[in-house]
Amino acid sequence: MANEFVMNDGKTIKTVIIDKYDSTVTDNRWNLFLQECESIIGFDTEWSYVSAGKEDKMETRIVLLRFCSETCCLIVKLTDDHRVLEKLGSFLCSKGIVFAGFHIQKDLDKLQKMYGFEVRSFVDLNQVAAKLNNEPSLSVYGVRKLVTYFLHVHLSKPVRFSTGTQVDNAAADLEEAYFAYKIAELFLR
Repeated sequence: MANEFVMNDGKTIKTVIIDKYDSTVTDNRWNLFLQECESIIGFDTEWSYVSAGKEDKMETRIVLLRFCSETCCLIVKLTDDHRVLEKLGSFLCSKGIVFAGFHIQKDLDKLQKMYGFEVRSFVDLNQVAAKLNNEPSLSVYGVRKLVTYFLHVHLSKPVRFSTGTQVDNAAADLEEAYFAYKIAELFLR
């Protein structure tokens, strides 16, 4: 089952959420997303502080991944379940997919360190924007500024639900991955 969200550009996006592993449900949700999947995928992560175990130390970890195409988004809550991690690992190293995001090198480094994920093909939209437009300042722009600059869409700050779950908030914050897709499509097609 997919939820639907309306993006700031008026487009309705199906959203598939994998927040716990159930083989039938998870496989169906993956398949639903993969049916809609294109060669360019918008990519975004959510980081959080988690206990590092010893001496009450905290560390930052990637806890959610968001992937978007033209019509569908997938949110995956990262767990230690090897079945979900295997699916993610295979997806991230797919030959025919380019993952596009804003300032994504740090995210990719963290995914490599945490899970051993290798992303075969990716593009940092900030770097591409700066080079294509011969305007170095674009390399440091945030998501909202780049979206406004290239797509003429004003993004409001995402709504956070004080009583919502991490996944509820991730769904409200989908636009970064969606507009990463839209800008990548503009640059790469």
